[in-house]
Amino acid sequence: MTTTRVVNISCQTCGLTSIVPVDALLVSVAVEEEDAAAGIIAWTCDSCGDLVTAQVDWRALLTLVTAGATLLDDASDSDGEALPPHPEHPAEGTPLSRDDLLALHELLASDSWFDQLTSAGSVNP
Repeated sequence: MTTTRVVNISCQTCGLTSIVPVDALLVSVAVEEEDAAAGIIAWTCDSCGDLVTAQVDWRALLTLVTAGATLLDDASDSDGEALPPHPEHPAEGTPLSRDDLLALHELLASDSWFDQLTSAGSVNP
């Protein structure tokens, strides 16, 4: 049996307290070191329907993430190197053409498709 973890949380817009499932919370870690808050949580209020945010300290932030809240990945690489592409923000490039799709289909139909894809260099079916 699975149990849903919930938190009692007060809306800063309408003032009512709602019971919100932890997995319905979005958590973002604060970037500034001098800020007293470790991060910000966001949720939709059941009463007024507004998107509400609140600052939280480290203990609350870690507790919420451990309990199942969604951690937003908005961090940048501190070394100045580009982060790998994320599926929601794909790298720019030429879209897949019908010829590309046909070549991929033919490649996957062969017995050595995995070896061809993992070998160095371009794929030649």
